[in-house]
Formats: sequence, structure tokens, C-alpha cells
Amino acid sequence: MEALKNRRFIIIVDTETSLVLYVFKGVDKDYLVSPCKMCTCSDFVINFLWGKRKHPCYHVIGFYIALKEQKFVKIALSHEEVKEVVFEIVFQGFSKLLRKALSRQMS
Repeated sequence: MEALKNRRFIIIVDTETSLVLYVFKGVDKDYLVSPCKMCTCSDFVINFLWGKRKHPCYHVIGFYIALKEQKFVKIALSHEEVKEVVFEIVFQGFSKLLRKALSRQMS
């Protein structure tokens, strides 16, 4: 799976509350994911929840594999940054702040 190789599965830890947030960082869109449970992508909602398909989206399945194989990126952010990432994903579908934070971590 290309997403595993490119480490698109991100675990964000809130440094103030210890909240753990799982994010699939896509090319054009980002999704909040609960590994092995749910995803905010339209494929999950339309095809899995509405019963058109028996298995969830590849973000959910991929996160399960990423956790098992330790192929994810873990990053710590402040509570304000976590709120901003969630806001961007939910309302804009894409988090610029997440990309900036990941870029800082890689430097």
C-alpha cells in the first residue's frame, strides 16, 4: 500500500491533554480516523455506513496495518495546534498546520 510507504498515517498527541488523534494525510484531503472503527471520508460514510460494502475504507484498514507494522508518524502538538488541525480538516478538508508541523519535525 502506497500510503504505508509514504507514511501518511499520522498520530498526533496533544501535549496538554494527552488526547491522541489519528489522521490520514492525503494528497488533496485529510481525514480523522479511529483505527479499526471509523473515518470521516465520504467513502466510509456512503459505502460502509449505508451498507453498500461490508468493509470500511482503506484509511481505516490502512491505519490498522500501519499500527501493527509501526509505519506511522507520531507528532506532539499543543492543544491550540490540535484544535486548529481538527478545525482545518473538518471545515476545509485539509490541514496546512499539520503539514507545517510535520515539516518542522523532519528538519
